[in-house]
Amino acid sequence: MSGYLYTLKIFLEEKVHTQYKERIEKLIEIIDKIIEDTDFSYLYSEENRLLSIGFNIEENKLTDTYYDLLATEARQASLIAIAKKDIEAKHWNNLSRTLTKIDKYKGLISWSGTAFEYLMPNINIKRYKGSLLDESCKFMIMSQQKYAGKLRNTMGNIRSGI
Repeated sequence: MSGYLYTLKIFLEEKVHTQYKERIEKLIEIIDKIIEDTDFSYLYSEENRLLSIGFNIEENKLTDTYYDLLATEARQASLIAIAKKDIEAKHWNNLSRTLTKIDKYKGLISWSGTAFEYLMPNINIKRYKGSLLDESCKFMIMSQQKYAGKLRNTMGNIRSGI
């Protein structure tokens, strides 16, 4: 969420010279406070050098599941946490860069292969043409299209009684 708030802040800063200057400045103050008060260190596991997906209040400990894949929205939280100095920069190296292969194409894995996981971080984080993340997004799109083709063929066969 901090990434989107930061994006909103940038947008509002461009609009500060409008008739709504005072309102916009107040919103920017609120956004700055929320970002400043968000402390990712509570979710950081020193042992794993990864962000946990949550905190179990009843057990007073981090959950045993971690944001560990580069090709997901985890990289957005990681970049913000590192930029805020809430966690160590070496955490970035612990995000998995495991590749998978379909036919002769390769791409980074995500948790479930959804377009959301691959594309959502690109709203706030620039994707560089030809980079591993760019190629992985293309790989995901190709994979989704291939899967949709298989589903279409399966459904066609079911409808025609084959």
